[in-house]
Amino acid sequence: MKQIIIMALAAIFILSGCKSKEEKALEAIKNEMFKTLYDFESYQPVETKIDSAFLSIYTDSTILSHGYVSSAILDEVNTTLEEVKDGNRTAKIWSDSYSSYGREQYNEAREKAEKGLEKLDIYFEAINAHYDTIRQLAQNINPDFYGWKVTHKFRCKTKGGNSTLGTYIYI
Repeated sequence: MKQIIIMALAAIFILSGCKSKEEKALEAIKNEMFKTLYDFESYQPVETKIDSAFLSIYTDSTILSHGYVSSAILDEVNTTLEEVKDGNRTAKIWSDSYSSYGREQYNEAREKAEKGLEKLDIYFEAINAHYDTIRQLAQNINPDFYGWKVTHKFRCKTKGGNSTLGTYIYI
């Protein structure tokens, strides 16, 4: 009987000494806020929600990296498209010129537009390759549990002294 009581007391002390997932998350968040916030003294937690995190296409790092690369390529596409439009506009302006200078400007503008179109073809091939990879990876995603997702809402002051409300998501 004594051994059972001693074992029960030991188990209670051991279990009460362990922190719950909420306590661990709050401590980690507080440490992160100390590193990140400009005025940590004004930090006030408002709400913290802890939930299970499951793998999805929106959290898979490989899919996200392909998405970021595709986004960067799309930015280049927009820039190149503007160059092509500019080249076509300039060529249209100089198209009916009979002077050698006008013909030279026309030819340069046409070359600029053609080079831009060649770049666009290369960019579209790269984007299609990334999108195909994303589609393949998305088909193989299983929504498996991989940890905890903590949504933390807090109030703090900015550099200017204004009070602001922030929401961070930790996974």
